[in-house]
Amino acid sequence: MVKRISPLTRIEGHLKVEVDVENGKVKSARVSGEMYRGFENLLIGRRPLDAQRITQRVCGVCHEVHGIASSKALADLYKIEPPPNGKLLKDIILALHMSIDHILHFFTLALPDYVDFSALSVYRGKDPKLNRLKEWVVSRRPWLYTKKVPGNYIEDPQTAIPLVAAYIEAFDKLSLGASALATLGGKAPFAHNVFPGGVSVELTMDRIMKVSNIVDQLLYFVKTKYIPSAVEVAKRYREYFYIGHGYMNLLSYGGFEATGTPLYTPGIMINGKLYPLDVDQIVEDVSHSYYDGEAESFRKEETRPHYGKKGAYSWIKAPRYKGHPMETGPISRILVTPSTRESFLSFLKREFGVGIKEAFSTNGRNLARAFEAKLLLEYVNKALSKLNPKESTIVTVNPEANVTGTGLGLSNAARGELLHYIEAENGRITKYQMVVPSTWNFSPRDYKGQPGPVEKALEGTPVRFAEGLIEVGRVIRSYDPCTACSIH
Repeated sequence: MVKRISPLTRIEGHLKVEVDVENGKVKSARVSGEMYRGFENLLIGRRPLDAQRITQRVCGVCHEVHGIASSKALADLYKIEPPPNGKLLKDIILALHMSIDHILHFFTLALPDYVDFSALSVYRGKDPKLNRLKEWVVSRRPWLYTKKVPGNYIEDPQTAIPLVAAYIEAFDKLSLGASALATLGGKAPFAHNVFPGGVSVELTMDRIMKVSNIVDQLLYFVKTKYIPSAVEVAKRYREYFYIGHGYMNLLSYGGFEATGTPLYTPGIMINGKLYPLDVDQIVEDVSHSYYDGEAESFRKEETRPHYGKKGAYSWIKAPRYKGHPMETGPISRILVTPSTRESFLSFLKREFGVGIKEAFSTNGRNLARAFEAKLLLEYVNKALSKLNPKESTIVTVNPEANVTGTGLGLSNAARGELLHYIEAENGRITKYQMVVPSTWNFSPRDYKGQPGPVEKALEGTPVRFAEGLIEVGRVIRSYDPCTACSIH
């Protein structure tokens, strides 16, 4: 029996999911990006510096990450290197954005899959925010609280109400994080101060202290609310350590090196074994995507939109590494890096008694995001302490220079690893490529018929609640999909 969700809600973008259910489990799945946007084509003929402004508009959620990745590709094109302050500021902006993106994902997008928010109706405490929310819920009966998708939710008020309280508090923390991003990036969303040569901000102690204070508040929230909430949900739903397994293939570009001690190291994991990263092994297959063209390296790829192509079912391409579907995300950065792998696996063992195999799961991904939020904010504190207000933050670039060449930017996003590649001739863009995290994770089948990582992870998922397919939604949201990026 084929079941369909279209569109899947509480994600970024438009995603269709079709699952073939047999004997109460998903036998096979297809995920489809349902739009075409053509951002790479929009850049052709423009000045290279336009790219870091325009690519941030690929998505309304993960905006700064494209600005940083594009600035790295442009720095490579112009053959310039930001000063130490510029590198630190880029890392700070990126890490801040990713950490608040993780908070947004868990509380706003994922938590409603697990918690019965109507438990708030029996709240008898004195918290003014919870009482105002309770009054609104009782009087207006909003969908989230009263008309849920059928499923098995946390219903006991003793557990549910603290989770709802953290959900409400998360909105304040997201606002605080945006304030910190605007302080350094000039604007949030869409940082205007980020350039190939650094960040054009007047670096004062007032700015540094303001951001430092916000980071301390965010870190306290992550330690006292986010991680405990993620742990509570995982303990209530232990079966999700064995649901959503997928491939044991991971991709990491490394990152966050400006302090002198990299937070993450680059590498590849295939079937649980680690290998060095070779970016030239990345190919985007289009066998089942709405494009004509050959599967080639991102440096050589030439494709053309072709809606209705025989055998195609998605506007998302199918990136492969040496022919392997690869998962990317916090779980990939953490498990490919020896130091973070050891600490994360110790955390899983201590809290849940599970190991690396169970990390490749719905619970594992949700916990990895919370774990990474802490790592990123701790890194931001280290980076802030190394800023020097007496030194420059940027090396300027002539926007009208008739530059010719290529540039590669390997960077990170909350959802996984992000690649920008540019070719320019006489000061104009002739090719631009973005290989984004959700393109990897939500890719369709390739020429071998191999399912994409999410399609594979959905296989075997139990379906006890056929109306709404809540179990399917839980697996998919553990990847924090951004279809807006993946259909660029």
